[in-house]
Amino acid sequence: MRTLSPAPPAFIDPATRAPALGSYAGPLPPIDLGGALAVRALRRKKWVYVALSSEEVWVALAVVRMGYATNAFAFVFDRASRRMLVDRTVLGPPRAAEVADDPHAPGVVARFGAGRTSIALERRPAAGGGAGRASEAGATAARGGPGVLELRARFADLDIDVSIDEAAAPPAISAIAELGPSLASATEKRALAPVRGSLVAHGRRVSLDGALGGYDYTHGLMPRHTRWRWAFAMGRAAGGAPVAFNVVQGFVGEAECAAFTSGGVFPLAEPRFDFDAGRPEAPWRVAGEGIDLTFDVGAVHAQRTNLVLVRSRFLQPAGTFRGTIRIDGRDVVLEGVPGVVEDQDVLW
Repeated sequence: MRTLSPAPPAFIDPATRAPALGSYAGPLPPIDLGGALAVRALRRKKWVYVALSSEEVWVALAVVRMGYATNAFAFVFDRASRRMLVDRTVLGPPRAAEVADDPHAPGVVARFGAGRTSIALERRPAAGGGAGRASEAGATAARGGPGVLELRARFADLDIDVSIDEAAAPPAISAIAELGPSLASATEKRALAPVRGSLVAHGRRVSLDGALGGYDYTHGLMPRHTRWRWAFAMGRAAGGAPVAFNVVQGFVGEAECAAFTSGGVFPLAEPRFDFDAGRPEAPWRVAGEGIDLTFDVGAVHAQRTNLVLVRSRFLQPAGTFRGTIRIDGRDVVLEGVPGVVEDQDVLW
């Protein structure tokens, strides 16, 4: 099993003058992809995905910036009824969205505005410290350290107003990976951050005080055809302790696979995903070294896009995980832990 090095201070390694490839505990540095303008325009993709997990709901929201187009979506999965309360997707022109090159600089991390939809994810310094702050202070001192993310989102039938205190969360898992000649991606996943706030879906107010928050920040020069399978979960293990994990098959692979507990962030192996593409509502299996999980689907968020030059098939079912996952040498039992799985196949 690999070990996680401290996150590098710069995206470009001064010794090699190339991206600082590796798997790290801690936040990404500012991303500098360099390269010709035409290459960046065609190949650069950036997104932020935010997840909120409470006893009542699982909330997912994303802003995607592709250079020539933008996309935003949000859904709210009701854990009791196992159905979507809201499921919305909005496409926009390039100017409709922004995703920061430095996700840890104060100010806007991501924004989106088109029609009746607006999203603003902003960072402000934290007032106090926490587990994440203690382990990341050196890596982010010049940028203010781990802070608080403020999320305000408005869709036609959904309002979200929350704060996510990443300073009180375990360290992030960060990875910088080569995806092909002159192609690289940087990604940072964080989980188990305390949440305060609420949402209103179709007039129903849901408190998110005490929920758990996490995010996926990804920024890279991507291959024309990109495919991956992904799983992300946040909740409580069978004994009541908070637990989360992020795993992917393909794309960046093992470098971004990790589990999160109150004790820190721990590397995981890259698993295999088995599911019926024709019946994504059927149970999924996620299995590999130290991972033996079944995902029971409650509802499916799906997007299919055909813009001639850009085509995608995107499935993200929401539901619950059961099984075992080995974290730091110990098998942890999961039963009804909320999360998502994903199958993404895109030509962009």
